[in-house]
Amino acid sequence: MKIKLTDWASIAEILGAIAVVISLLFVGLQLNDGNRETRAATTQASLDSEMFFQAELLRYADVWETVVLDGDTSDPVERRRAIVLFNMVMTLHDNRYQMEKAGYFEFSEYALGSTTQSDFYEVWRTSPGALSRSKEFMEIADAVRSRGASE
Repeated sequence: MKIKLTDWASIAEILGAIAVVISLLFVGLQLNDGNRETRAATTQASLDSEMFFQAELLRYADVWETVVLDGDTSDPVERRRAIVLFNMVMTLHDNRYQMEKAGYFEFSEYALGSTTQSDFYEVWRTSPGALSRSKEFMEIADAVRSRGASE
């Protein structure tokens, strides 16, 4: 039995389809590995950011204690330093929220609640740092503050 050229073309087409499926599986596996590496790097960067923030908070604990916790905003320099520190806290929360939206991290409204319950939140709320946050994040922060005030 002699194989015709059309038979060879059909065999080649089948082999080509199998090769395409195999290459797509390989690409899918590579993407999965890349996603896993990206998630690990994102998590590590977030943890590094938190550690840096904690070191800064420790460094400026007197400002945090006096202005944010006690509510003494009479010294304009200390007030400005407190706004910057408070903005760092809110940046950390906003970053976690954005990473949750991207599927990389879990956002906790519980942690946000302890920050928004400070009376200093209202001072920060009108600062450039607050105004530069996404509308969605600020709506969540305001809602968490409102819920905490009513509890």
